[in-house]
Amino acid sequence: MSQDLWATSRQTSLRVLAHDAPRSASPVVVVLHGLETSVDMLSGSVPGVDPLAALADQGLHVLALDWPGHGRSGGRRGHLTYRLAMEAAATAVDTALDRWPGAPVGLLGTALGGVLAFYAALEDDRVGAAVCHNVLDLRDVRPVLQRWRQATLLPVAARLARGLTFDAQTKVPVPAPAVVADTDLASPQLARALRHHPQAVRTYDLAGLASILLAPEDKPDIAAGRAPTLVAVGSGDRVLPETTTRAFVARLTCPHELWVLPGGGHQLLLEHHRAFVPVAADFLLRHLGAAPPEP
Repeated sequence: MSQDLWATSRQTSLRVLAHDAPRSASPVVVVLHGLETSVDMLSGSVPGVDPLAALADQGLHVLALDWPGHGRSGGRRGHLTYRLAMEAAATAVDTALDRWPGAPVGLLGTALGGVLAFYAALEDDRVGAAVCHNVLDLRDVRPVLQRWRQATLLPVAARLARGLTFDAQTKVPVPAPAVVADTDLASPQLARALRHHPQAVRTYDLAGLASILLAPEDKPDIAAGRAPTLVAVGSGDRVLPETTTRAFVARLTCPHELWVLPGGGHQLLLEHHRAFVPVAADFLLRHLGAAPPEP
């Protein structure tokens, strides 16, 4: 059984969807989606596939967040800065602790949500563990500029951002496919389903993307992370590839594991949920503590 909840961050209404685990004493995982998508898109884009419900069935309370400007949350459509994301993630943790007082809390992020989940765990010491499908050092994104779109777009965007005020940057649209295109997904059917979903975010503003990808000065060192972290990647990911993921993991000082799915692409949570969800849940339950057996 799921329930819509609402929270507020920076006077913006945030939608969070709660799934209760079978046992009341279970730990909680806050789920963070990626670019273009939303909670409803994660749970309803593939017929018969609901990874959020699957996580609950594995023994975790689940709280899935629509980022500001996405899904059913408020905020300007397609506007998400790094600081807005960090504050929204912290608000989601607040909401989780209000609903399940005293429960250990972990994060699970997919795609850009995985990148942001790593930093949210680094910034919030209430987070006991993190599962990050995709990671990226936001102090230096150059190693992942392997697709021609990213290699062309990001340097141009950086030059634009340096010459414009923040307010002016909010008026510069960036099509979402310039960052993640349909061809980056392994399944054409999934790509079409996501593209045509009514909640799909098709355009972002330069201000938000620049604050996440092109502003290294306000990002902590990834080596400062302390929460146990599982990093997951598909060997066929065309956006954040296995090679750069391994280089990222090699720099971590927190307890960590790397899980590579052979042949997996950029949408592990939707395309390979049967493989990914049990691995993610097992890691979180090991580090947060599984619920004791009920009498």
